[in-house]
Amino acid sequence: MLPLVNTLSNFEAIFMALPSIVFQLKVVKNNISFLLINQAVETELELKPISILENPSCFFNLLSESDQDNFRTSIINSSRTLTNWQWEGCFNLPNGKKMWLQGVATHNQVNGDATIFNGILHNVTTYKYADEMLAETGKLTKTGAWELDLATMTPYWSEEVYKIHELDPAIRPDLENALSFYLPEGREIIKEAIAKSMSTGEPWDFELPFITAKGKAIWVRSSGKAKFKNGTTTKLYGVFQDITDRKLAEENLRVIFEFSPDAHLLVGAKGILDCNNAAVNLYGCQSKEELLSFHPAIFSPDCQPDGIYSDVKAKEMDRVAYEKGFHQFEWQHKRLNGELFFVLVTLSLVKINHEQVLLAVLHEITAQKKAEEMIRRNEAMLSETQELTHSGSWESDLVTGKNYWSAEAFRIFGIEPETDGPSTETFGKMIHPDDKELYINEVKQLITTAQVSNFDLRIVLPNGTMKVINAIGKPYLNEKGEVTKIYGAIVDITGRKNAEQELIKAKEQAEQATLAKSQFLSTMSHEIRTPMNAVIGFTNLLLQKNPSPEQLEYLNVLKFSGDNLLVLINDILDFSKIEEGKIEFEMADFSVEDLVNNVRQALLHRANEKGLKLKLIIDKDVADAVVGDQVRLGQILTNLINNAIKFTSKGKVTISAVLESRDHQNTVIDFEIADTGIGIAKDKITSVFERFTQASSDTTRKFGGTGLGLAITKKLIELQGGSIHVESEPGVGSAFKFRLTFKNGSNDLIKNKPRLVQPVSRSLKGVKVLMAEDNEINVMLIKQFMKLWEIEYDIVSNGLEAIAKVQANDYDMIFMDLQMPEMDGYEAASAIRNLDGEKFKLIPIIALTASAMLDIKDKAFEAGMNDYISKPFNPDDLHQKIENYSAAQLHGKREAY
Repeated sequence: MLPLVNTLSNFEAIFMALPSIVFQLKVVKNNISFLLINQAVETELELKPISILENPSCFFNLLSESDQDNFRTSIINSSRTLTNWQWEGCFNLPNGKKMWLQGVATHNQVNGDATIFNGILHNVTTYKYADEMLAETGKLTKTGAWELDLATMTPYWSEEVYKIHELDPAIRPDLENALSFYLPEGREIIKEAIAKSMSTGEPWDFELPFITAKGKAIWVRSSGKAKFKNGTTTKLYGVFQDITDRKLAEENLRVIFEFSPDAHLLVGAKGILDCNNAAVNLYGCQSKEELLSFHPAIFSPDCQPDGIYSDVKAKEMDRVAYEKGFHQFEWQHKRLNGELFFVLVTLSLVKINHEQVLLAVLHEITAQKKAEEMIRRNEAMLSETQELTHSGSWESDLVTGKNYWSAEAFRIFGIEPETDGPSTETFGKMIHPDDKELYINEVKQLITTAQVSNFDLRIVLPNGTMKVINAIGKPYLNEKGEVTKIYGAIVDITGRKNAEQELIKAKEQAEQATLAKSQFLSTMSHEIRTPMNAVIGFTNLLLQKNPSPEQLEYLNVLKFSGDNLLVLINDILDFSKIEEGKIEFEMADFSVEDLVNNVRQALLHRANEKGLKLKLIIDKDVADAVVGDQVRLGQILTNLINNAIKFTSKGKVTISAVLESRDHQNTVIDFEIADTGIGIAKDKITSVFERFTQASSDTTRKFGGTGLGLAITKKLIELQGGSIHVESEPGVGSAFKFRLTFKNGSNDLIKNKPRLVQPVSRSLKGVKVLMAEDNEINVMLIKQFMKLWEIEYDIVSNGLEAIAKVQANDYDMIFMDLQMPEMDGYEAASAIRNLDGEKFKLIPIIALTASAMLDIKDKAFEAGMNDYISKPFNPDDLHQKIENYSAAQLHGKREAY
């Protein structure tokens, strides 16, 4: 027997050399210290034993905060309850690696408040990684493990099994519940398999439909086996896999294979392995079994149309498919009844059970072949058609350099038809010198991009005549994707080009005529309106001078005639603007009800003069605001109501506005102007909306007018997306009806719109204006109104004088004529805006224009003017402009330019 000292030394050597970490630690209340620890700790955790004995924190610091808490809590609890200790945690080593250790310890000694634990820490990192990899593999393959302890009937499901079942892991289903997820038929299959396995030990493996806890229909693979001990079944275990994706893929492939209209065959070394129903029908077989019993050679004639034996050519086609993996070609087949037919064969190399076989897809092209034959028969007719349409076809072989032309292509180029087309060099000489670069670039681009080319080209015939052709080229690609041929068509478009040139010339002349008309109308507008300004202005002035009854009668006639002449001028200008597309529509909130009432009120006096009733019928639902151009709508209504009053001698004129429909975006309103006037003959109704047209030749003599009012009205309605029509009976009356669609507006906006207040007094004393006007008659007229309204004023005759005056004096506003000598109104307004000083940016500048053209007004605004007034001006309009802008200046409501 060895001495005790030697035995202890040997034990210590063995203790220190053990591969697992062996330790002894002491727990005193909540304090933990190590008493012993062997050398393995340095190998596993890279810590020296002495370091841990002196400073236990270096051991705990390698653990995460949660693992530290778990270690301390678990061993302290074991010291209090005097139970054995178990623990598992992950250490973060100084070298960056992770190490999982599993610990067990027993309490061997209790000394007062201290508990001694002797234990071991075993490295389980490899097992942890294996478990993680197994779990990840299960997720990737949707596979989980299960086990059922038959003694306790306690089930175990892996995480993936719960996921497949869509079941909460907190639920522990028994065997009966687990089987309930299968459909009734599948449930019986599994029950029988379990019973058989428990009896004989035979495993099971089934693919069955399945309903998850959330009602989702899937497919699962369920496999399992019974485990025996001493001849008794102790547990059942197995794997569970979601195979829905595979099942769906298999089903899709089956549908494609079985229900494709094309024949599908799988062909291997032993013959036809499988086929679909389309193949059975294609070959005229009674069943799939009958087809599979034949060798493929029976379905081909002895020779193919090119004279090669079918069996020889079939081997060559198969060889190409096996080498390239894909091959497509035409083939003549034979049905069981001997009928020959053509198919397009596509061979694809596939693997079935690790064996390479060919999937043959056969698309019957017999009808296509017959069509090709028909095309060949129609070539003669095509040639005739080309001759009639002056179009030819051509082909250029880029490999051989040969060209091929149709007969008509030769004729277009003035060359006698030959077997082949002319050489590329000969053709190049016939291209117009200025178009050669275009031709070369087009051909290069076609070859580079393999895209269709289409361009016009001039050619010079042998007799010196020049033609224009439209050339269309299309590339032909070989099996390598290279352009080896170009083919296409040429069309003689000389006549069309000549016609195009004539059209271009005519278009330019028409545009010049339109421009000339526009310039003429602008000039005439200015020239006519300038004297009209004097006629109407002085008439208005004389009417305010208390004329005698006889003078008053003459002046009213003069005013009426002047106003009528102005209406005629405005009608002509409006129609011109419509024809040129220069009409713009303002989009603003307004009340249709208020507008119709205002139009009626304005025309009521005229109706009363003729003893007519002017009735108004407005749907109460029309009261809501809409968005549109109330000025143009007012113009439409005024034209139609004026016409109705004009052509009605007794009775009434009725204005109605009725809501047709309204949704969350739009409002549709039907308008009607009905009268009891002379009416319109049926054969004239369609022409009343034409320009310069009236119902009869004596209408103009009796009632006057230009014949443009209804044409303008119709155009204005149509430009706003509406339509107008008329119902009429001679001697009874007429009804003009139109419908317009408006965007819905804001009632708040129209309620808050400021109302213009008519001046209580005509005096505008205290206002100072600058008038820039070069026409002496207009100057004389303006002076009279300025005196009448007690306005202080200065008058200058050109833009330069206006600039000087505005710098020397303070004015409330400037009225600026647009056409003046030395410097016109546009330049003057722009120059004033550019002067230094805030007042020059703020002072209102109102254009005085004798032109009603829209672009003139736009140009005035661009030059920095605030507003405009047309000549001849209405004294009330001029008075209102002066009052409004002087009031705005007084309250500081002007915007700087």
